[in-house]
Amino acid sequence: MPTSLPRPLLGALTLLGFSALLIPAARAQMATSAPNAVSSQKPNTSMLDGDKIYTYVEQKPAYLDGGMDGLQSFITSHVHGGAASGPMSVVTFIIDKTGHVRRPALGPTAAESEEAVTPALAETFRTIGQFRPGRQNGKPANVQFTVPLVKRVKVTYLSSS
Repeated sequence: MPTSLPRPLLGALTLLGFSALLIPAARAQMATSAPNAVSSQKPNTSMLDGDKIYTYVEQKPAYLDGGMDGLQSFITSHVHGGAASGPMSVVTFIIDKTGHVRRPALGPTAAESEEAVTPALAETFRTIGQFRPGRQNGKPANVQFTVPLVKRVKVTYLSSS
């Protein structure tokens, strides 16, 4: 004659048995892939030479040839055409820990690597000059910098005769 178990105990045993079936399947899914498998992840673009790239730092980088006005003047006079001709154009680059410009690109993000930089833009930024590096926690840091491309408009006044 079969003995019946109380309903709560029967439910708990059923749940326990069901979870015992699921745990090995979950572990199999979490197992690492073959050691020679190729990762499909993109390179980490938030790193430069093994160090983090900051977007905000305690002390911002400073352009040594005229500050922000000098930087804006340089970019306006040297970056032309293509994506730079739009009304909301920006140029983005990284100022590394030594104060040099790296990975310039037209748009809101820096180039993914040195190889991805447009040759004409790379040539333009080779002549930009030096920056005082940004600082985070009292140490020089890599900082991503985005500068709007301000269009110079020549205004002429007409005299009324």
